Amino acid sequence: MRAAGSRTAGIGTTVACTLIAAIGLLSNPVGAQPGRTTVCQQVATNVGVRNPATNQVIVVLAVFDQLAKATLEVATRTPKGWTCAPAMSARVGSKGVRPLLDRRSGDDTTPAGVFALGTMTAWDGQVFSFFGNRADPGVSAGAYRRVKVGDCFGATPNHVDYGHLVQRTKANCPGPDDEYLPSMMPSYTHAVLIGANMEPNVSGDAPEEIPYAAAIFLHRFRLDANGNPLATSGCVSLGLNNLVDVLQAMQPTTMFAIGEPKWLLANS
Repeated sequence: MRAAGSRTAGIGTTVACTLIAAIGLLSNPVGAQPGRTTVCQQVATNVGVRNPATNQVIVVLAVFDQLAKATLEVATRTPKGWTCAPAMSARVGSKGVRPLLDRRSGDDTTPAGVFALGTMTAWDGQVFSFFGNRADPGVSAGAYRRVKVGDCFGATPNHVDYGHLVQRTKANCPGPDDEYLPSMMPSYTHAVLIGANMEPNVSGDAPEEIPYAAAIFLHRFRLDANGNPLATSGCVSLGLNNLVDVLQAMQPTTMFAIGEPKWLLANS
C-alpha cells in the first residue's frame, strides 16, 4: 500500500500538446524519410536505455485535439536499433491522457508514463498477467486467466478491494467503478494488465491513500451502435485482431509507454 512514486509509475507533470500531424508523420514508419528516427523509435530507445532487460516496448501515442484517439505501435530492439511495426488505431480515455501521479480514479483519463507488464494474484491464488472471457489466444509472456464466476475487480477508492481481483457475487461487486468481469463482454474478450498502480504496491486500497488508478488494461474495442470504437474509461483498447496479434507477440519484459508525443519523448 505504497504511493506510486517510481519512474515507471509515471511522472507528475502537465501533459504538453503537439500538433496532430506529428502523430501521422513521426509515429508511423510507413512513409517516414529514410534514416529519420520516428517518435516511436525514440521513445523505445529512451525506455530501452533505462530498462536494458526489455527488448519490446508498446508505444501508445495520444492524438492532440481528438482526446480519445491514439495509435499503438510495437517497438522491437534489433542489433541495429529499435524498429516499430505499423501503427494501429487505438482508443484511450474520453478525456485523453494524464501523467499517473496527476490523475485520480474515475477521471476518464488514461495514465501517461512508462509501465511494466502488470502481474496480479487472484482471490484463488492464481498469478496472472493476461485474462479474458474467452480461451487463451496463445499468449506466452505470462499466465492467462480465463475469467471465472465471482471475479470482481475492485475499483472503489480507499477500499481494501481497490486494485485487486476479489471473489464477489455480481450483486456484491456494487461499487460504481467495480467491474464484474464475467459481465464485461466484449471489452474483456481478452486483456492484459498494464502496470500502472498495480500490485504489490497499490495506492488507494487503504484509507487516505491516493487512488491513482485501478483496472488499467489493454483490451478490445467497445463499439457504438454504428460499429465505431468508443473511448475507454482509462484503459487502452484495440480492434480484436490487432489485440490478439499484440498479446501473442508480447514478452515477459515488455514495457508500455503511453502519452502525448512531445511529453513522452521528454519523460520516457
